[in-house]
Amino acid sequence: MSASPALHENQLNLPDATLVWTREGNTTGPTLVWAHGLMSNSYSLEDKGIYDFTPISKAGTLIRYDARGHGRSNARPVPQRFTWPALADDFLAVAKIAAPNEKIIGMGCSMGTATLLHAALKAPTTFSKLVLTAPPTAWETRRAHAMVYNKSARALERDGQAALDALVANMAPPPIFTDLPAFPVETGLDVLPAILRGAGMSNLPARDDLKSISVPVLILAWESDPSHPIATAHALADLLPNTELHVAKSVNDVRDWGHRIADFMQQPT
Repeated sequence: MSASPALHENQLNLPDATLVWTREGNTTGPTLVWAHGLMSNSYSLEDKGIYDFTPISKAGTLIRYDARGHGRSNARPVPQRFTWPALADDFLAVAKIAAPNEKIIGMGCSMGTATLLHAALKAPTTFSKLVLTAPPTAWETRRAHAMVYNKSARALERDGQAALDALVANMAPPPIFTDLPAFPVETGLDVLPAILRGAGMSNLPARDDLKSISVPVLILAWESDPSHPIATAHALADLLPNTELHVAKSVNDVRDWGHRIADFMQQPT
């Protein structure tokens, strides 16, 4: 498991999961709740030197949580509870307990971005702004990825650790990150098949539904990644009525996202 700062860990106990979350940063600024990507945890991108959260925590309060079955959080291995709309319920539960009396800024990456969009439709008054990083494959292009997830889940159930080793070996980073260390899988073998099946059952919200999200949105994408195609980012920018889009062409561009996000956090709504 990736390292994390020596912060006090809070637990949110749900009927079928325990979510671990932390609070850090500048309490006089806005609150941002961070939702990470599939098979990672809330510190993975920072541990690998990709995202820089320091400007974010200086601009406001940063709430991080590990999604169910990921990192320090646990959950029962029920695929339906790992779908993106179900994960949105978890996000909203964390936001309610961590920032009960204020609107928050929601920030996600990949699975976290999808989680956030579903959450914004379920509870629009929860949010003042959204930050959508690395939007995943969506709509018509989602089916091929679902087939890969389901195939991997069957292999894990059949072959156990050997299948997990093979899965990790085949997780080649996109060209923009080829010089960085490989990502570890921050989930347990017992729950990973359910996590993958839940991802395979998921998609972004319908295009027409997304048009109703009116809060300011910052979309941050990177090039040359089939799992997070720029086409999705551009489609979201066209659908969401109040957006700013930035496409990174290098890892240094991505490392500057923390400053972009901090500036966005401090802009008036």
